[in-house]
Amino acid sequence: MQQLADVYKRNESHIGEFEERRNQRITLLPVSHVMQGAQIEILITPDGEFKSAKVVDKENSRTIVPATTDSANRSGAKIAPHYIHDKLQYVAGDFLDFGGPEKQKEHFNVYCEQMKKWAESADAPQKIKIIYSYISKGNVIDDLVNEKILPVDDHQQVVDKWPNDQKDEKPEIYKLVPGSPLSAFVRFDVLHEAPNDPVVWEDRNLFGNFIDFLERTHTQEQGLCYVTGEYTTLTTQHGSRIRNAGDMAKLISANDSSGYTYRGRFAEATEAVQIGYDVSQKSHHALRWLIQRQGTYIDSRYFVSFGLEQPDVPDPFDSTRELMDEDIFAESLQDLGAEQALTEDLVSEELNKALQGINHHLDKENLENIVVMALDAATSGRLAIVYYQQISAYLFYKAILEWHMSCSWLQTYKDESTNKTRSYVGTPSTYRIAESVYGSKADSRIKKDLYSRLLPCIIERKRIPRDIIQTIFNRIKNPFSFTNSNESWQATLQVACALINKQYESEGYTVALQEDNHSRDYLFGRLLGIAEVMEKRVLEKRDEKRSTNATRYFNAFTQHPARTWMVIRKQLAPYFENSSDKTGYYAMLLQQVENKLSTEQMTDDSLKPIFLLGYSSQIQTLYTKKEENKNDGIEA
Repeated sequence: MQQLADVYKRNESHIGEFEERRNQRITLLPVSHVMQGAQIEILITPDGEFKSAKVVDKENSRTIVPATTDSANRSGAKIAPHYIHDKLQYVAGDFLDFGGPEKQKEHFNVYCEQMKKWAESADAPQKIKIIYSYISKGNVIDDLVNEKILPVDDHQQVVDKWPNDQKDEKPEIYKLVPGSPLSAFVRFDVLHEAPNDPVVWEDRNLFGNFIDFLERTHTQEQGLCYVTGEYTTLTTQHGSRIRNAGDMAKLISANDSSGYTYRGRFAEATEAVQIGYDVSQKSHHALRWLIQRQGTYIDSRYFVSFGLEQPDVPDPFDSTRELMDEDIFAESLQDLGAEQALTEDLVSEELNKALQGINHHLDKENLENIVVMALDAATSGRLAIVYYQQISAYLFYKAILEWHMSCSWLQTYKDESTNKTRSYVGTPSTYRIAESVYGSKADSRIKKDLYSRLLPCIIERKRIPRDIIQTIFNRIKNPFSFTNSNESWQATLQVACALINKQYESEGYTVALQEDNHSRDYLFGRLLGIAEVMEKRVLEKRDEKRSTNATRYFNAFTQHPARTWMVIRKQLAPYFENSSDKTGYYAMLLQQVENKLSTEQMTDDSLKPIFLLGYSSQIQTLYTKKEENKNDGIEA
């Protein structure tokens, strides 16, 4: 709470200033305000008369609304109006005349009374007086009907549901409001006197005036705030809608005042914790803003990383290619990638340069601390922080770069601008890792746990859990299980190799083939890789479209390598005997690798994941490097 309130204070310039993020307009909310989606907008003249009205599309519906703690947390039949903008049942004095339910007859009176208090206060803004003057006439729905916004039937009642047989004539309001149009949310604006005059829901002067008005008129309990240590106004009602607009789960709540009464431990909610109204508002608004701005989510779990001094920091879940787009990282990396393959050494060198330059960036931005956190809800009403880590900015960047240098392997992707397949040596995104480990059709709840389990591996440099490696290894062992067109065995292999490389980083494996590596698993991987490439090239030359023996026996090979290799070797014999297949180079290569396997190594003990590194490196070497056998002039 302390850290988030500090973020709010440092970013007060963003309050009420909308910015485009992920195709959405977002802003940091002022204290005592909430964000609502409006479906109808009414324009009022300076004389308090109706000017015009329009239906608001979803892209422009976000509206900053002054609110009390009661209205921000209202539910059920509770009468708790917002100020200025609200639903028709509150703002329309003629709501019942046009078909509104009788039980909501008091809503307008309560709304009108509280608007009157603000409009008649000593320093009330002129816009508030104008809006109050208009709504007090009680003609809102009548004006909307005359403006053809709300259709009515022969009895002058608003049409509750548009007939299915008249879909072509369906008014816009029915497409935007779930249920009856009488539940539409209305926002008000006053005819602008100058081009730079802001709309009412983005007017900073109104924000400040409302906050002052609320402090003067709403008396709340005073006490010691546990967050700031100051004697101030307290609150027991804290913000919801933290993760998204429909999220009613709260981080802090106290609604057990009857029955168990706080499980018998406390008589009042404030005996458990006392939090100031101001700091609660600021911290919840800041968290909501950060999540909208730069959060990542999978299923119900939301992840966000932010700097306490300035919010923008790299996303720990990004791939190396996405990391290249960050301004503070080697700017030349993207340009180099367009011209040549980003090799292991090149990426490592450029990321190291970036690390050296980070100190200058941190000094320039005055960035010292970074917070990484994850939130999730076990029930619809309770939100929990399931991961929290505050570390120095330098260590955060160092951990990110180390992850990208150690959990790396050859990755391929399609360049959308050129439609060409490009490759680089780097780290896959956590999204790709989750898809590769569990498959694209796996339950999102399993995937969100993977994100949480990988977070300490990225931020705290912990080892990748063994079961994750084993799960993806088991998937790779069955090439024929990849029947889903959205999944590629080759792409999954690349991700698996990156994770395995990270798991065994102390052993120094590289994408480049290690010809002096005498590890049993690595050598068996090389053998299968050579057999795969050789047979595939022969089949391509013969225009035969069938799986290679290496692919067909892949699973058996990992379980019983010595026995299965003898079977594969026997299947390859006809290719070696047919001189037209030009396989002499591969025969020589197989012999060299077999000679490196000792008698003790040529057993049927199952292979470990290192086998995939040898397999992948060998295949990559044979595909990208033209080699010639000088004895028979055969091109590999």
